[in-house]
Amino acid sequence: MRLRHLVIMGIAALLMVPPTLLADTVKGRIMEISRLASTIQIRIPNEDPVVVRFGPETKFVDTSGIDDLTAPDLIEVEFEPGQPATQITKVVFGLPPGIEIDVQQMLGILTGGQPYTLIDTRPRKPYLQGHIPSASQAFPKDEDFASALPDDKDRLLVFYCGGPTCPYTAEAVGIAQDLGYTNVKGFQAGHPGWQKAELPLHAEPQWVAENLDDAHVVIDTRNPVISAQRHIPGAATMPAANFEALTEQFIRDQTIAELPGVADQRAPIILYSDTHASRDVLIAFRELRSWGYRNTTILKGGLEGWISAGLPVESNQLANAVRYVKKLAPGAIAPEEFVALEKSRDDVILLDVRSDQEAATGTIPDSIHIPLEQVEANLDRLDKDKEILAYCANGIRAEMVYRALKNQGYKVRYLNENLEIAENGSFRIL
Repeated sequence: MRLRHLVIMGIAALLMVPPTLLADTVKGRIMEISRLASTIQIRIPNEDPVVVRFGPETKFVDTSGIDDLTAPDLIEVEFEPGQPATQITKVVFGLPPGIEIDVQQMLGILTGGQPYTLIDTRPRKPYLQGHIPSASQAFPKDEDFASALPDDKDRLLVFYCGGPTCPYTAEAVGIAQDLGYTNVKGFQAGHPGWQKAELPLHAEPQWVAENLDDAHVVIDTRNPVISAQRHIPGAATMPAANFEALTEQFIRDQTIAELPGVADQRAPIILYSDTHASRDVLIAFRELRSWGYRNTTILKGGLEGWISAGLPVESNQLANAVRYVKKLAPGAIAPEEFVALEKSRDDVILLDVRSDQEAATGTIPDSIHIPLEQVEANLDRLDKDKEILAYCANGIRAEMVYRALKNQGYKVRYLNENLEIAENGSFRIL
């Protein structure tokens, strides 16, 4: 180990580069991107997550830029410790020539009338939560994968998974071709591309039935009089016309679009009507997705399919207001506890990791402000004997700091909520 260290020191000296600035490369999947702090949190296999910065000098390879990246894309980052990344490469799994189709071609297949088989090659859990309409599920690494393929080897067979950085589409295409299938296509944009295009996604009834709780929002988009006769337990009523009226109101008042009772745009929302093709549920889906609620799905089969599957229904007055309680992620603090601890301040440090520009518009009194990218260089300002409550504007950077400080042995939690701080230091959790 000492010899290796000396060799590295010698090479660094020859190159006139300090050893601490030797370039490093990491490869992993994106967990979160904070554009406000120009940082990316990356999940590295069998290691702790890594946070790297990007800037105007960062070169992007196989991607148009940071706006083309999202979780859980696979990337390779070249950087020097303490400096923004020199290069970020989007790792893409290619398909053989003539195999890949785009969103419009995928739409054409689904609506064109030609017989086809569409297979989601992701693991079963994400498939159940939301998949492209008409897709079945089969994981290429399972021994019985081939049994999910159609008997007719000339039938149009389409595979997709979690986007261009997911390997399973290419694996499935290869297996199918080896088995003699002659009309194989791969929708490489996958679930993320379909989601980005704001096209409908279906949630499986059994998954919905197992998640009828306050951490999941279920909305009946039919006429309330009809809905009251039979509906899914715990569902709230909100006819499609209400969604359209709210959109008009947001435009007229020039306010941020928000589903009443659900400020968290990452909330899982399931919409339903009589069927999954009913006009009212499609309208509600369109409006919610345009508001930015990206985890919105439509119940596959609608209420008719729900009842046919023998799942429970209720007959009473539905709730007029949506009830949603965000499920706390590991290390996150409940908003009400954050408020209580902020008031008492007993053995607690409030750590503001927003940028200098954001902090200039207002900070919570007696908090410590250290921008995200400067935290690890300022650990001496943090007392290990006290609990640290990290916060930012939306929870993304606070989570990154939580992971970094936890690995350093600090007692830390973070606020995973949208937060507004006024010039006088008062704040509002949205």
